[in-house]
Amino acid sequence: MSPTAGAAIPGGSWTLGAHENWLGHDALYSEPAAEPHPVMAFVAAQRGLGVGVEELFRSWGTAMSDGPMLTESTLEFPGEFRAGVEYRVTGTVESVVRKSGRTLGEFDLLTARFELGDADGEPVAVVRNVYALPRTAGGRA
Repeated sequence: MSPTAGAAIPGGSWTLGAHENWLGHDALYSEPAAEPHPVMAFVAAQRGLGVGVEELFRSWGTAMSDGPMLTESTLEFPGEFRAGVEYRVTGTVESVVRKSGRTLGEFDLLTARFELGDADGEPVAVVRNVYALPRTAGGRA
């Protein structure tokens, strides 16, 4: 099944714990601070989904063995992203563009937008990922 623009992505919620905040800073070679490293918004978007990454790709018609790739990721912070706060994670497929290349053959470039919303529903972080989803492996076209 091919994904379509506007399709909702299963959502959920996630809280960045104080210990995870510290580990994130340590892993990214930044000075530990109360404010999370921006990359932790990417982690929150992935961990706060209502499904695992493998199931997400499967819902888009791609098995992990087909080799889907993250080709681009951008982070925006319209609010204050903090540790210790529960955020609601929602997602939407923004666009799907069919392409063809020498190495991948047929593939879709899928742009997904994930929002981390606060208790009032206001977005504090927006993660936009672009994935290359092979369409020729295993007869998936």
